[in-house]
Amino acid sequence: MKKITALGIMSGSSLDGLDLAFCEFWQEKQKWKYRIAAADTIGYDEEWKMVLQESFSARGVRLIENHIAYGKFLGEKAAAFLQKNGLKPELIASHGHTIFHQPEKGFSFQLGDGQALATASGLTTVSDFRNKDIQYGGQGAPLVPVGDELLFGEYDYCINFGGIANISFREKEKRVAFDVCPANQLLNYLSRQTGKAYDKNGETAALGKLDKSLFDALNQVDFYRQPYPKSLSNEQVKALFIPLLDASEATVEDKLYTVVKHIAFQIAQAVKQAPGKSMLLTGGGARNGFLVEAIRQECPDKSVDVPDEITVDFKEALIFAFMGVLRYQGKINCLATATGATKDTSAGVIYEP
Repeated sequence: MKKITALGIMSGSSLDGLDLAFCEFWQEKQKWKYRIAAADTIGYDEEWKMVLQESFSARGVRLIENHIAYGKFLGEKAAAFLQKNGLKPELIASHGHTIFHQPEKGFSFQLGDGQALATASGLTTVSDFRNKDIQYGGQGAPLVPVGDELLFGEYDYCINFGGIANISFREKEKRVAFDVCPANQLLNYLSRQTGKAYDKNGETAALGKLDKSLFDALNQVDFYRQPYPKSLSNEQVKALFIPLLDASEATVEDKLYTVVKHIAFQIAQAVKQAPGKSMLLTGGGARNGFLVEAIRQECPDKSVDVPDEITVDFKEALIFAFMGVLRYQGKINCLATATGATKDTSAGVIYEP
């Protein structure tokens, strides 16, 4: 039983911090097993939040400067985390921070240069996981289904709540997946209007009531009528959903309540796509008790499982570590049935320090 170790690094669109997870992987009876040996979330200071937010509209030279600087930042944070915990992985797998995701134009761009990261950390690094799939006609997203299939296959549905909620499940013996709806991006956007970075446990949302006109407007966004596989970009969230929140005259509490109900409703629509009972909820949104209860109400015939805190918080970092391992071994890590590509691929660029 030979183990391979990897450090997974994930930065989500909700800007709630940098997730690092030191993971061990091995196979038993041809099935992959894992253990998260150490993990931490490093919050962004205001300067880095500004860099990540401004990069969307930065001019070419400035964007490249940010790309290199953020890669170095990731490498330094990885090295400090590993030194603190007395660990040395065989590789680092970094998702980076998505700035542009426009597969219809043939590209996706994650800030965080892989060579800068590898050099700063002194470790082999795998990054840029999306663009190979896009070149084969895929969405370059979602990528986590390979981990859902090989690490969490006992669940009928795997649902992750980051800035955007995504789902994967088996359909006709194949793993399919798609982005369901905005999640923490909308909730955090509204919560910041109350002076809080996020709505802890949905406490503010629980004070509100449903605004039917806003609820209907959100559900009428054209994205929901598109067939899967499909992905939802940060740009689309800002262009299609944020204006609906801004145009509403409801209170912030009512908007938060309504967005929670919208997310739960869209999750219920998504799980209707395939038969099954067991749902695994992970990501920051799975810590929102009000949201979890809303999903239970919308899906009364399903068993809803929120696992241990380390899996809830670090599942995406875990899966990117796993994707890095698969790429390093030259194995498939990106599923065409999930992204819509013409073929499965072993995606990611490998950088040596």
